Amino acid sequence: MKLGFNESTAKGCSTLAKDLELCNDVGFDYIEIRLDMLRDYLQTHQPQELRHFFADHRIRPHAFNALYTYKELFSKNDVKARRDTLMDEFMLGCKTAELIGSHAFIIVPPMSADPSVPYVDSQENIKEDCVRIFKNLAQIAADHGVNLCFELVGTPKCSVRTIPFAIDIVETIDEKNVGYAFDPCNIFGYKKTNDYSGMAAADVDKVFAVHINDYDDVPEDQLIPANRCFCGEGVLDLMNYLTVLKRMGYQGMVSIETFRPSHYAMKPEDVIALAYSTTRDTLIKADCL
Repeated sequence: MKLGFNESTAKGCSTLAKDLELCNDVGFDYIEIRLDMLRDYLQTHQPQELRHFFADHRIRPHAFNALYTYKELFSKNDVKARRDTLMDEFMLGCKTAELIGSHAFIIVPPMSADPSVPYVDSQENIKEDCVRIFKNLAQIAADHGVNLCFELVGTPKCSVRTIPFAIDIVETIDEKNVGYAFDPCNIFGYKKTNDYSGMAAADVDKVFAVHINDYDDVPEDQLIPANRCFCGEGVLDLMNYLTVLKRMGYQGMVSIETFRPSHYAMKPEDVIALAYSTTRDTLIKADCL
């Protein structure tokens, strides 16, 4: 497997330009670019500069993060202004991905507008919405050589919370460029599930992105991004997570993704060095490097 860095890990103290240099120098194989940090970068840089950076350095671009969809998207109840805003984000990611040689874009199924309010709908309706949304996006993404990574989120605010439901939806979508993004914190978010064996039911050739992280030992209602931590510092069974992926035959990128405020109070070079060493040590322990 290969080591990746998701920009959310240092987003509060760094920039895309800094992340590129630091991640390349410390040894990461891939970087996942955040759309908001890309927009900031483009305020003072040209898109071609990003392409030239990757052409001249060892590190490679991976998935863009992330597009957050909503229930009404591409339906008769959609609102043009809202759709236009989302599609502007989507096209920025797709066009930049094509320019720099990235082939993945993480897409999150509909969530509750208020993170404190559970998403309420029938599985039949949720599935219908996801199939419609992802089929429409997949056709556009295919023109840019981009794969869409369906990312389940286990906490109550999300519409798709479990591995089996995500697999059912992706198989129903049945598009060549629609697959999975697996994340142990997202899986753990569903009733603190620490068993990752369900991933083995997914087609490994459609596992387009894999994240890794850990969680503080907190109550279920406190399983929020701010309580994510580096590998080995929390309560997740990451050996099980990585062993399942390895047995599936997955050999791709594993990207560290945290959203921890204490990391944002550090120097970016220190955050990135710690992200690299702790993730690398975990993959070595699991015999994945």
